[in-house]
Amino acid sequence: MKKALIFDPYLDTLGGGERYVLTFALGLLKNDYSIVLAWPDRKELDLAHSRFGLDLSKIAINSEAYGLCSQKTAYAERLKFTKDYDLIFWVCDGSLPFLFSKNNLIHLQVPFKKMGGNSTINNLKTVFIKKFVYNSNFTRNVLEKNLQKDKGFVLYPPIDTNGFTPGKKENVILSVARFDSPSHSKRQDILVEAFRTLSEQVKGYTLVLAGGLKGDEIVMQKLRTSAKGLGVEFLINLDFGELKKIYSQAKFFWHAAGFGINEQTDPEKVEHFGMTTVEAMASGCVPVVINKGGQKEIITAGTGYLCEDSAEIAQKTVELIRNPKALTAMSKAAIDRSQFFSTGNFFEKIKLLL
Repeated sequence: MKKALIFDPYLDTLGGGERYVLTFALGLLKNDYSIVLAWPDRKELDLAHSRFGLDLSKIAINSEAYGLCSQKTAYAERLKFTKDYDLIFWVCDGSLPFLFSKNNLIHLQVPFKKMGGNSTINNLKTVFIKKFVYNSNFTRNVLEKNLQKDKGFVLYPPIDTNGFTPGKKENVILSVARFDSPSHSKRQDILVEAFRTLSEQVKGYTLVLAGGLKGDEIVMQKLRTSAKGLGVEFLINLDFGELKKIYSQAKFFWHAAGFGINEQTDPEKVEHFGMTTVEAMASGCVPVVINKGGQKEIITAGTGYLCEDSAEIAQKTVELIRNPKALTAMSKAAIDRSQFFSTGNFFEKIKLLL
């Protein structure tokens, strides 16, 4: 059996990017690889099982590998350590590593404007890299200003579309995003503004803001204060099973990451793809989101709306509320579109990548 090493320095954030990486590991298992995850212990894997519903029992943890991956290891030590693997899947933090396995794959989730380090050294490092794996064309287009185009490979994030089913729809607008995202603000404050506008025109709707939080109560206090008097509910660190239930009930999905950002000058601060948007679509929610970043690759004509600001988010939502027939048609189209990003397609693309 072939040996693969996976390193993700952000694993403890357990966001959408970490679900991507762990599902990639499962894809390697399907292709007869044994998997070693460079991490101190299994705590995050246990949490990931609860949050994402992934069976990670066959993934081994190697704390020594984590130490070697997370520090600036000497060239000779890195050579000795990595050459024993048939494949390494390495999540980039803005710098490129020296890797010496048979197949070195660098995964880029963030459209860094510049790759850190000396360009001459970086060019040497890329000699050993087989592919740069991007999570969207948006990310790829930003990064290929500095990286070789012939080594690029877009692998959209995997969505377990079969695991999401529309239920009896209620007057719920849902947003799912970290409240303290380490890479870019998800702008739940803009959604509260949009809901205030909507509430002046239609009654009986609830805005549910769900997401992960590691303890930044200042962020939450500001949001709670801004939402005072409105029908806004906050659901923090929700179990994945409970989250899917709310997806099934919601009629609309809102997302505002990237609002007010120039994606040409600050590409890191917009949504790099939008996994929760696809999950919502698979559940029959109509997406009404900010028109930035990878969201533009998800939503096509008739499957949702790409909006410029909070006023337009409210406007498009109100239009559909007042036209139930159009809402039903768009909900069905959203479900169909979501299948393009299924886990099955993700695993097939991994075969092509390998």
